[in-house]
Amino acid sequence: MIVGIDWDEAGRCVGLYKDGRVNRILLKAEGGTLPDSAWGWGTGNDGAIAAVGTDLYVGTKGKKLLRFQWQPGKLDSAKFVGATDLSASPLGLSARGDVLAVVNAKRIELWSIPHEKLLHSFDVVAQDAAIAPDGSIWVLTRGKIRHYSAEGRDLHVELPDIGNPTALAFAHHDNTLLVCDDGPRQQILVYDVSEEQPRRVRTIGQKGGLQAGVPGKMAPDKFFSLRGAGTDRDGNLYVSMSFGKGPSGSLTLRSLSPRGELRWELYNQAFVDTFGFDPDADGKVVYSRLGLFDLDLSRQKAGSEWSLRAITVDHLAHPKDDRLNGGASVIIRRLKGRRILYSIGQYGGGFQLYTFEEPAGLVARPAGKIHAKDTWAWHVDSQGAIWHGDAPKRTIRRYPFAGWDEKQQPQYHWDKFDHWDWPQDFELVRRVVYRADTDSLYLFGYLKGEAIDSWGVVGRTARRYDGWRSGKRTLTWTKALPLTPDGEGKGKPLSAESVAVVGDYLFVGMCKPQDNRQYIHIFATKDASYVGSFWPGDSVGGQAGWLDMPYALQGLKRQNGEYLLLVEEDFRGKNLLYRWTPSR
Repeated sequence: MIVGIDWDEAGRCVGLYKDGRVNRILLKAEGGTLPDSAWGWGTGNDGAIAAVGTDLYVGTKGKKLLRFQWQPGKLDSAKFVGATDLSASPLGLSARGDVLAVVNAKRIELWSIPHEKLLHSFDVVAQDAAIAPDGSIWVLTRGKIRHYSAEGRDLHVELPDIGNPTALAFAHHDNTLLVCDDGPRQQILVYDVSEEQPRRVRTIGQKGGLQAGVPGKMAPDKFFSLRGAGTDRDGNLYVSMSFGKGPSGSLTLRSLSPRGELRWELYNQAFVDTFGFDPDADGKVVYSRLGLFDLDLSRQKAGSEWSLRAITVDHLAHPKDDRLNGGASVIIRRLKGRRILYSIGQYGGGFQLYTFEEPAGLVARPAGKIHAKDTWAWHVDSQGAIWHGDAPKRTIRRYPFAGWDEKQQPQYHWDKFDHWDWPQDFELVRRVVYRADTDSLYLFGYLKGEAIDSWGVVGRTARRYDGWRSGKRTLTWTKALPLTPDGEGKGKPLSAESVAVVGDYLFVGMCKPQDNRQYIHIFATKDASYVGSFWPGDSVGGQAGWLDMPYALQGLKRQNGEYLLLVEEDFRGKNLLYRWTPSR
């Protein structure tokens, strides 16, 4: 299975998969003027991937046709051979025999593989194409799939009842035509096109896809947002699913046997995302922007604890759901017997709210939002109150949770809020955390006279106040936060990116590595004394990317005293889980 994407943070824009394993040596276009503007060492693409024999072809965002040679099945054997200029960035490729079809938005070009030259082209608004065994071409055009001759002549034959097609390909084992339907069926449609009039012979997958049966619950034959499908010579099926072409953190790759049994499955559920713990599940349930995970914390092997129970977004019922568009940190609160998922993006600015059908619904639906541009200090406390620390006129606002209405939607009155002025010595508040159990407010930012080093970061100072809402306010401590010494360049320090107050500790996540360690520093909440630090270990190669999210840390203290901390890691498309039990 070969998969292409326009952006992978770590550079794997072309992935080669077999039996659930992936290439570790990345494909790169090198030499001359390469790599070019395309990401991933010049290999970034819009899914324009083809293979024939020992040749691999990639049509890049940089308008190049790259050729690699490999030993089929050996994932790390691909070697770069050369590149040819294209007239546009292609949307797809299809290869058969000595011919390669290059699918552009308004034209299909047919190239000679042995001679690496353009044979001819024909104009058509195209999204994808597949070369048939007889050399003719089936083209996805304007929501229809039409038949063209090898010379580009419209044969006036159209596939019937194709729903909302996103991709097509011929099955290797029987030459039927597979069509991915991203309409209400969410199925793979199989057509016999060997006769003059094509006919659909069967469908693959449950009708309704992810929303069939228990909506959102994962199953091998429940598909969603299909992006590609194909078979090998033995009839094993390979399927790719994603809510978007770019790095949306929603890619699922799946292989099924001819009998429909799951052979293997791989997920990417994160890009610039931070997952959040269900506060009532003692660390055993985690929510992401798009998914719901179960954690078996009895497992000791790093990375083996999790399983994906459900996808919580319904992209057909709610096509404008913000969770489909990009990364977010999520917070889960259980309020009066119902769940709210709060999401906040890479640039802060407030929360989107989502609710579930109770008691056990798996799909979250939009339920409101609060937004303020160019703001960074946001928090949801354990009672569901939303705190805005950098509100207008240098104030802190608290929007209390007002219950549920008759339609089971959460109630907040955005024009009714508690408010307090910033402490006089604060120049800028960048984060806020309120602990209802101790009536403590934690403020983070810059005191007057402190240099503001970058946008969106935590700032240089942390402070704890007790008795914040009771009226008996006291300043408990002020702490200078750690800096990355050369984070903004030589001699230019950079503040931390994210904080979390969990149990008896304050966790501070640094934006950039120092001494090749992506640090999470730990301080005691009682007196701000330094306790220790986390950094990525051998289970992830000792590496992690920058923290890009203002809310890149989410934590929970378990009943047995163990602390769990989830940390954004978009470099490798995941979250890191730290497990820590403090010494008594």
